Amino acid sequence: MKKALTLLLVLMLSLGVFAASASADNFTMVTLDDSKDFTVVGLVDDTEDMTVKGLTATWQKVTIQNDHLIEWSTSDHTVAQFKDGFNYVNTVTGKDTVTVALKGEGRATITATYNGTISVSSYIVVEKSTATTSVSSISVEVDFSGTANDFTQSGLTVPLFSLDDVFGTGFDDGDVLKKDPSAMHALLYALELENDRDGTDDITNPDWDWDWVSANVTVTSEGTFVTKITPDTNDATTGWQYEVKPSSGSYADPGYAASIYELNASDSVKWEYKAWSW
Repeated sequence: MKKALTLLLVLMLSLGVFAASASADNFTMVTLDDSKDFTVVGLVDDTEDMTVKGLTATWQKVTIQNDHLIEWSTSDHTVAQFKDGFNYVNTVTGKDTVTVALKGEGRATITATYNGTISVSSYIVVEKSTATTSVSSISVEVDFSGTANDFTQSGLTVPLFSLDDVFGTGFDDGDVLKKDPSAMHALLYALELENDRDGTDDITNPDWDWDWVSANVTVTSEGTFVTKITPDTNDATTGWQYEVKPSSGSYADPGYAASIYELNASDSVKWEYKAWSW
């Protein structure tokens, strides 16, 4: 009898704990705990740890109590999988933290889904071994919301360069393409040409420098986010956003950071300082 009562008490306590846990999650969205994990650029055999969090209506990150409702998945297991001990798997359930293993060249999306309804994604790029040194016939439009600072640079040959050369040794450009010029490279190059050309468009020319960009542009989150371009107001409700129009087509948001948009010949890249849409 005592054993039965003890088991009943343990069961009731367990159910009580579960019920408390089940009601503890109070958030409207999920997010990745480290903003740097929204974009990952690496090479084969690299790994990246990721943690998913709840996001409340007041934008506060909270630990997910019901982690059994979390499921992680990959869009392409040949590019990115999850490391589980010595094994590699395509899905993980019941964990708020995972280790993502980069398996092969290409692109994939890692998604964390809570309760089958709300999710957040990370964009993975595993770079190729050979580099593209430049991309031709690129147009870059920079729109400061209709001010006199608006400009367009057309017919550019955008070179591949390290953001260390722009912002100084030690700049964290971990999530910028290293093997191909990106939409971020196009923006920085066009800004320097527009504001301080130095009599050349060749970044290998001794007369070329990055003085204007380094003094007037702020790029954060491992090179993925343009925080400020002088003279914008750096308003929290407004920011720099980009769209791309290929040689045939219309402008569209690629859906991931400019630092991993791989330029194609004859692309038009439009950067606008405008209100965020949530």
